[in-house]
Amino acid sequence: MTGPYRLLVRAQYVFLSGILIVCTFGQAGALVASSPPSPPLWVGLDDGASLSRSAALKRITLPTLATMIPTLSITTRANGMYENAPLRGDQTGPVKLSSGVSYEDLRPGTSSVDVVEEGKRVNIQWVLKRSNGYLVDSSERNEGVPFIFTVGDPKGAIAGLDEGIRGMRVGGIRRIIIPPELAYVDGVEDGKPGPVPSGFGPKQRIRRVMILLKDIPGESLMLDVKATRVQ
Repeated sequence: MTGPYRLLVRAQYVFLSGILIVCTFGQAGALVASSPPSPPLWVGLDDGASLSRSAALKRITLPTLATMIPTLSITTRANGMYENAPLRGDQTGPVKLSSGVSYEDLRPGTSSVDVVEEGKRVNIQWVLKRSNGYLVDSSERNEGVPFIFTVGDPKGAIAGLDEGIRGMRVGGIRRIIIPPELAYVDGVEDGKPGPVPSGFGPKQRIRRVMILLKDIPGESLMLDVKATRVQ
């Protein structure tokens, strides 16, 4: 490589490196200006230490990466049903019914008139898990569409939900533990008592519980529900 050509290539390298440094400093400054007060990102750059250009860039860009990565909205949506929970009422623990269903209010409802009773039409948001806490499906995973059913209608909700939801008030969040024999005994096809999980994977998880694990002591389904409307 000839002398003049080598100088030209080196000049282009220096020029591009200068642009990178300016852009990095500008981006870091903008992030700091729009964020709550925190220790300067370039602390240590002026302490007299001799740093190479690559080391200086690492000192600036690496701390900013965490602030540049957006918070996953999936987590926010998944926790949306539990907003402000838990705030337990006066009950000291789960209530166990003679059928084997048990429930516990994570947050009592605030309405004095909108109570879930026989014949009422109810809208709920729901999260369905296995007894080991493994998530099966939820209304949030299905675009937040509520499950709507009439209490007492055998074609509406699975038996354990129909029994365990009674007495809830609008705004309340209740955790219902349902034994397999009061869950999806009619299957998980569309149109069966629900809430019916959507998609092959969630349906297979329920089939596994209902067919293979139903006789295992302690095996159950955990259904968290939030009553959003009672008519």
